[in-house]
Amino acid sequence: MLIKSLALQNFRNFTLTSFSFTKTNLIFGANGIGKTSIIEAIYLLASADSFRAGRVEEMIRLEADLGRVQGLIDLEDLENSEDGESEELKLEAMLTRGMVQGKKTQYRLFSVNDIRRRKKDFLAFFKAVVFRPEDLRLVEGSPARRRSFLDSALSMVSQDYDAALSRYEQTLKRRNRLLQKVNEGKESVEALNFWNLNLVKNGEILQNQRSNFIDFIREVVFPFELNIEYEPSLISERRLTEHLEKEIMLGHSLIGPHKDDFSLKFSQEEKGINDLSLLAYGSRGQQRLGVLWLKIAELQFLTDKIGYQPVLLLDDILSELDVHSKDMVLSLLANYQTILTTADADVLTDLRERVKDLNITIL
Repeated sequence: MLIKSLALQNFRNFTLTSFSFTKTNLIFGANGIGKTSIIEAIYLLASADSFRAGRVEEMIRLEADLGRVQGLIDLEDLENSEDGESEELKLEAMLTRGMVQGKKTQYRLFSVNDIRRRKKDFLAFFKAVVFRPEDLRLVEGSPARRRSFLDSALSMVSQDYDAALSRYEQTLKRRNRLLQKVNEGKESVEALNFWNLNLVKNGEILQNQRSNFIDFIREVVFPFELNIEYEPSLISERRLTEHLEKEIMLGHSLIGPHKDDFSLKFSQEEKGINDLSLLAYGSRGQQRLGVLWLKIAELQFLTDKIGYQPVLLLDDILSELDVHSKDMVLSLLANYQTILTTADADVLTDLRERVKDLNITIL
């Protein structure tokens, strides 16, 4: 599966523009000109969401009421397309501010070949993995960043996971508000029972699938000897009961998937040392190799689950990597359709020399 073209209307700082893609593509331009917005738009077609917008309205050009992102997808390598004959598919995401021509509407509307589709049906057609400079902080960053990595990959391949994650987050908010009311004497402890059951039910779905994903990552072969350890904050009715008194006192939930984490370990075979914390003992270069391992694992995980190779989006990442890591990333170009961005003229020159048939767009 390949994305052949992208059309943007009132998306971020783009009024009306389009881009064409081949197998390996480089978007070159100064910082702030819109390179990341192009990557964001492609990822929107793959995930129905943004990796940087807190609200849908942030993706719409300030002077506009709505925005559109349209992608033409080549289905040649995708088995079991809807009619078995079509070689191309037009995906469109329309973004609104909640009102169109004076009428309330959804903030995101999706269509396939101009036919309106539900989000879960829209997501069945196209997948992409994005690698950004922010991802280089996966090892040293907060647990929330690492949970987001798990959630992004799993939500893209499992509707059950995506639905359970949404229900869990909604339940968690309601339960936290209720814990505060119990603390203030405005509600009884028994009022928590319903929300406890929902929290456990959906939390177990999340942790089971996260555990399976971690197991998959552990099996991905990589030149640097790495291991990954899942650190779940296990949830059950018994554990909720054990923590209930303290939760009421603090007014928020203390255990569950929202507290999960994972850690990376590495070995120094020449010294006979195994499972050293990559965060505590790894060099900056080694930590970045750990992140690269996670992103390669994400690519392989999606390929394994969906049966075809997702598009690889590299947003201004090459200038952030050392030579060894950069070579490893570039080795992926032979296996995936890739869209890269850079503001670095040296990267542009390097890719021109190393990549055959490089499609270059200059903004």
